[in-house]
Amino acid sequence: MKHAMKRKEAANWWLSQKPIVAKAVDDAERSTGHQIVVAVGKLGRRPDIAADRVARRQKGATLVFCVDPLDRRFELRWAATITLPSEIIAQTSELLAAQRLAEAIALVATALPVQAEGDELPDIVED
Repeated sequence: MKHAMKRKEAANWWLSQKPIVAKAVDDAERSTGHQIVVAVGKLGRRPDIAADRVARRQKGATLVFCVDPLDRRFELRWAATITLPSEIIAQTSELLAAQRLAEAIALVATALPVQAEGDELPDIVED
């Protein structure tokens, strides 16, 4: 019973966040020209390895934010062609720890160089 309540709470949390996150992704993509994907699903015991796997599947994305709503885990992956300043990474980690995903997306976007838009990818991918 406890697990079912946790799943419902996680689903409600994500449903409340989804429109805000979608707008943050859309705004960031429009201002930078980069593709940003939010991948939502279970990250498991090794979220770092799971996030690497998810990011590899999102070819063409500059940033991949992996979100595990059930365990409230967040992982960020970025393209090898991008260098993010350490202060941006630290601030993003703080925002993600506070579950402020939309703000984290907006912050990281400020560190991206502006480029011509590429192929359009889905903004949010739910497994």
